[in-house]
Amino acid sequence: MPLKKIKNWTLFSIGRAQISLEFSFLFLVIMLVCIISISHFLSQNFTEEDRVINEVENSAKTAVILINSGYNGINPNATLIYGGISWSDDKRELYIYISPKEYITPNIRNFIVDYIYNSTDINRSKYVIIVDP
Repeated sequence: MPLKKIKNWTLFSIGRAQISLEFSFLFLVIMLVCIISISHFLSQNFTEEDRVINEVENSAKTAVILINSGYNGINPNATLIYGGISWSDDKRELYIYISPKEYITPNIRNFIVDYIYNSTDINRSKYVIIVDP
């Protein structure tokens, strides 16, 4: 017995397209809610100090890489290694640790501090950056 052709085949294809469209809207809404939730979570859990220390750390690493490559005619006579960053107790001073200390000249120290201030939007009067305290 042969199968009967469905007379309203176009209605079924419209129904499938409609289901696909509804699924797309549902997926879009779920993605939007997730993005808003993540954005809200990040803005509530990270303070200004967290953002500042992240920017300073990235800029300090970049400054050390530039110094090691001989940027701006600076030659440290050794490979400098970025050691980390820390806050003072009052969160006004940022200490950047670089080794070996004996190869850090005032020229290198000033370049790192100036590079950090110029490449970030950190307020010079609010935060003081000190290289190898």
